[in-house]
Amino acid sequence: MVNSFIFFTMKKAILSPLCSALVIPGLGQIINQHLKKGLYILSAVFILFIVGIFKLYLMIQNTLKGVNLSPSDLGIVADKLRSENYTVLSCILAAFGLLWLYSVVDAYLTGKKIDRQGEGNSL
Repeated sequence: MVNSFIFFTMKKAILSPLCSALVIPGLGQIINQHLKKGLYILSAVFILFIVGIFKLYLMIQNTLKGVNLSPSDLGIVADKLRSENYTVLSCILAAFGLLWLYSVVDAYLTGKKIDRQGEGNSL
C-alpha cells in the first residue's frame, strides 16, 4: 500500500523518463498526459519492432536456404551469416535508439515543467 502511494506521488520529472527508459518508449509521455505524442512514439516503436523481426526472419531464411542443419554444415551457415548485409538492421536499431533517447529526454523535460507548474500552484 505504501509503495503504490510513493509511486503515484513521485515527481513526474523522475517517473515519466524512468518509464520511457525502462518500460517502453512513449509511456512517459502518456504519464505526462501527452497522449497523442505517447501513442505516436509507441506506434513507431511497434512498427520498428515488426520491421526488424521481419527483416531478421528474411535474413535467417536466406541463410538457411539449401543447408541441412547437420554439424558439418555449421561452418557454411556461419559464413553465410557473416556475408549478410546488416545495414537495414543497423538503421532500424539506430532509429529505435534515437526514438528511445528522444522519449526519455522529452518525458524528463515535460515532467520537470509539469512539476514546476504544480509547485507554483501549491503556494
